Amino acid sequence: MEWLKSFSDSAQTAIIAGIISAVVSITMFILKGCWDWFQEKYMLRYKLKKEYTFNQRMHIKESLAKSKTPLIQASEELNSRLKNFSKNIDKNWHDISEDMWTKPDAYYLVSFVYRLLAFFYWLEKAESDIYSFDFSVAAKEEKVYLKYVQSLRNFFYDCDLLNPEFGIEYFEKDYPFFKNFINKYVSYMKNQDGSLISYEQFEKKIAENHEMIKPVFGYISKIRKERSNQNYNIIISFHLFLMLFLNKYGLDYHYTRREKFRKLITDRYNDLRIKKGLMNFFERNKIVDEVEWIITDLSLRDNSN
Repeated sequence: MEWLKSFSDSAQTAIIAGIISAVVSITMFILKGCWDWFQEKYMLRYKLKKEYTFNQRMHIKESLAKSKTPLIQASEELNSRLKNFSKNIDKNWHDISEDMWTKPDAYYLVSFVYRLLAFFYWLEKAESDIYSFDFSVAAKEEKVYLKYVQSLRNFFYDCDLLNPEFGIEYFEKDYPFFKNFINKYVSYMKNQDGSLISYEQFEKKIAENHEMIKPVFGYISKIRKERSNQNYNIIISFHLFLMLFLNKYGLDYHYTRREKFRKLITDRYNDLRIKKGLMNFFERNKIVDEVEWIITDLSLRDNSN
């Protein structure tokens, strides 16, 4: 800096100020360039990601709303039938021979089959709506709903619930509720435009040809209040979970109070052979927290059969 001493004090001050100003300007220019690059590369990417997530979540909510309400309604109607069935199972209203299925006396069985298959129809719609979008970015609430929907559907063909190691043995040729079979039954329930057929249409259709859904009639007809009855074990387990689904997503009048839920198990649903399999099912489907009432009241943690 010796060269600077040759200038007067005022000139030195001016030169130093100029150098500082130049350094500041260059530094600001570099910083601005870095900021513009960062904003373009990362901030824009972040903004696009946020917009994508927001749009996907909005579409997921809108899509789920289309099937959620009718699914809840179908669940309520099936729940009502299962509650009635639990009280009157020994009266055998559901045990009707095939030659009587089109007669007025078969209403209880026919309406039972209709409510079950209508429920499967709306479950299929719910699953279709769920996977129409990028569900990996869905909100926690929608992910919990997905667990309920999948578990409700899995109840009828899960390997843990149909495992002789856990108390119940099934024969594949006789079992009507494997996944592909359920898809076939749902197709039977559709109009040409894909909408659900009404109960009146259902009655006419089974009078014309019921071969496709004949196994469902047979399944319900064979339910007996016996500890070894496979169908009884499955339908009871399913009913309890269906009630908790309605507690979570239904309206106020759908809600089953804790005392009433416990009493149902104590009085009617306390004799199951698939307790170990049921606990495995809940754990594998990651719904243990959601079914604590069932686990507690059936003593599933004891893993007894």
